[in-house]
Amino acid sequence: MTLFLPLEPSSPVPASPSFLQVPSDHTVQLDKVLKAILKAKRIVVVCGAGISVKAGIPDFRSPEGLFQTLKRDNPKEVLASGKDLFDASVFHSENTTSLFCQMIARLSELSMAAEPTAFHNLLHTLDTRGRLLRVYTQNIDAIEQKSGLSFGVPPFEERRSKPRTPKPAGTDAEPGENIASTSRLPTPPAETPRCIPLHGTLQTVHCQICNHSYALADYHTSLLDGTPPECPECSAMEATRQLVGKRARGIGRLRPSVVLYNEAHKDGEGVGDVVRRDLMGQSKGKGRSGADLLLVVGTSLRVPGTKRMVREFAKAVRSRGKDGGSNRASPMPAVEEEQPVKTVYLNLDFPVPTREWEGVFDAWLQGDAQVFADMLQVEIDRETRAKEIASEKKRRKEEEDAGERGKKRKPASAPQSTGSPKRRKIANLPLTPPRSKPSSAPPTKLFLTIPSLRARKLIPEVYISSTRPPRSPPKLPPTPEKSPPRPTRRSARTKSKSERLLPALHDDNLRALRADEDLLPSLVRELHCGGS
Repeated sequence: MTLFLPLEPSSPVPASPSFLQVPSDHTVQLDKVLKAILKAKRIVVVCGAGISVKAGIPDFRSPEGLFQTLKRDNPKEVLASGKDLFDASVFHSENTTSLFCQMIARLSELSMAAEPTAFHNLLHTLDTRGRLLRVYTQNIDAIEQKSGLSFGVPPFEERRSKPRTPKPAGTDAEPGENIASTSRLPTPPAETPRCIPLHGTLQTVHCQICNHSYALADYHTSLLDGTPPECPECSAMEATRQLVGKRARGIGRLRPSVVLYNEAHKDGEGVGDVVRRDLMGQSKGKGRSGADLLLVVGTSLRVPGTKRMVREFAKAVRSRGKDGGSNRASPMPAVEEEQPVKTVYLNLDFPVPTREWEGVFDAWLQGDAQVFADMLQVEIDRETRAKEIASEKKRRKEEEDAGERGKKRKPASAPQSTGSPKRRKIANLPLTPPRSKPSSAPPTKLFLTIPSLRARKLIPEVYISSTRPPRSPPKLPPTPEKSPPRPTRRSARTKSKSERLLPALHDDNLRALRADEDLLPSLVRELHCGGS
């Protein structure tokens, strides 16, 4: 089934084809198609004359198209349709050849004056976003190149056999064998143009004998008169043959490089090689995957070669979508909203015969290509703005997080220079100062308020020397030869300094003070414990 999605919702449903499906919600399904195009990564576009009508280039088969116009402008000629001037048999008669040259000259003037349309600019936008794989155009006006796309057909390099590996330097070569230089790097392959002309172009003319190409603008006057110009290469070769006495071969005529009906494309092998790579994907390198979405725009699909190419691309993108998903079978059939959109046809009319296109397109967008381009461009701009806003929010969040981390790391940094000099000096002192000899400086006074144990009376002043008296050498245990000295009784006159200064202290505090009177920290700890 093919979804019928007119760009104007009020359009009636056509009676043909019979396999069209009208969605229940037109807006939702149309938005789904637009989003599918925006999410695709490798879009292949096959376009026809419908995208260039707004640029002033007539189409071929409409009532005001080129075929009907040529027939009305040449009533004396026996033309069933203007299509007869695009057949290879046009060169069988001088009259039809002259009409063909005049028509091509006028079309060349129109194409040179034409400006890219909204759809041409859309193709360039998709290319800059990295979503466009290839454009295959049936048009000969080359407006795609004006929009910024690379244009042309790459040269075909046939590789029927692998190239011989050059022998390394120093090995013996066979007589007459050329050895490739190992110091020379291989020439990188030329980039494939983004737009491939399927039916030639109005930009060049080529010789029918030697196949040399020249710019059409250099021979525009001769073509406008209806006279095919002579080939400069053939003329020079013929003059050279006459000088050396060789027989004449004839001088070819230049003809526009436009592919006509019932003739082969002179660059057909190059076109076929690009189509094959886009269908199958490349084995290595950038862009190795094939197309993942097909968009056919502005063509009635009457040319056999284009019809076959569209069918092959439709099969390729659908099979690639299945391969890219899960291989497990779904237990429930997919509903309409879950079916992926892989092939889209955009044109005013559905191609005929309709039975040949059943199951090829997922959706038919009925309408003008320029209207569709404006709709898709709005979605692209909206998506771009959303990404910019998200990027700005992410940047601000990263800056805030960086500031938070900086604040957390700030206390752990080195001490700032705004602190007190005294405190900095103390902080830089070693934890355990080295011992020094007793100083002869006068002792400093330290005043403490010591509470009493029982009476809880306060003693106003206590004098404690900050210099520690020299320690007496440790007493050795008595030896058997010598008897221990007799303990001497302390007289009343020889009292300690603490006893003279603290007569009112309790006996328990006094004993504790006598035991550790040389250690100030111990004294302070004893006194505080006694007063609690």
